[in-house]
Amino acid sequence: MTTLQAPPTFSGHETFALRGGWLKKAFDLLADCPDLFGREDAFVLLGVGKNMASSIRFWGRVCGVFARDELGNYTPTALGHALLADDGWDPYLVTPAARWLLHWHIAARPEAAFTWFYAFNLLRGGECSPTQLATEIQTYVGEYGWKVPSDATIKRDVECLFHTYMVPDARQLAANVEDALACPLSSLGLLRQSLGSRSAYLASGPQPSLPDALVAWATLAFMRASGQRTAAFTDLAYSPGSPGRLFRLDDDGLLSRLLALADLTGGALVYNDQAGIRQVYWQDGDGDELADALLRRTFAA
Repeated sequence: MTTLQAPPTFSGHETFALRGGWLKKAFDLLADCPDLFGREDAFVLLGVGKNMASSIRFWGRVCGVFARDELGNYTPTALGHALLADDGWDPYLVTPAARWLLHWHIAARPEAAFTWFYAFNLLRGGECSPTQLATEIQTYVGEYGWKVPSDATIKRDVECLFHTYMVPDARQLAANVEDALACPLSSLGLLRQSLGSRSAYLASGPQPSLPDALVAWATLAFMRASGQRTAAFTDLAYSPGSPGRLFRLDDDGLLSRLLALADLTGGALVYNDQAGIRQVYWQDGDGDELADALLRRTFAA
């Protein structure tokens, strides 16, 4: 079982999935108004409804672009500056690279958005209905002795997860085009409706829009989190927090990315297959410098 260091949370998004321009709008305002999210008129400054202002704060935190400081204010992180500044990598999240990176930040950590973490790291089989997923999460949390979310709370959380990733169908597009296309992460195609069923499934495959350098970055992050200088292929493919699991890469898709590690990292990360033992070795180099270099390379193309 994954160790939970603090009680998981199941609210904060106010049922709104992330929208493309929200983080940039908040980032620009925070430069002159560091207490933005503590102000009663935050929604006025952001030009959204009150609940949406709270949702923007939530998404900024779980995406890793805003963090709460010792004064209780939210300030841009190093990632926030690199991504959202006017000369940043992708202020409006229009590239697949930015969307895959934010997906990783949302789903890789149980303390960020637990329903997202559970769905991408712990859900067995990768297929479920919203009701089944909600029940599984309630059972899982109860086994830890944490407070089990109410049916209404977990239902809203799971619905928001589905709205974040689900590719809209023709009926949804016809009903409300703006809402159906609002979340940039839906373009990743990670969650799809099962034919003839109310269930949905997490779609695995080669993920051609996923940059090789970002897979290398995620591989390094996984190894650093484990405290190990080696990682078996099976762990990189299937363990919670792994690039294979979070990015829904099939085995061939992951293998092709791992074979590129040595060239991408100057030999700092190397994939090796000897005597049937497939592993990645982190041979040398400072983790922070290598991670920064891989992210820069991710957005250089």
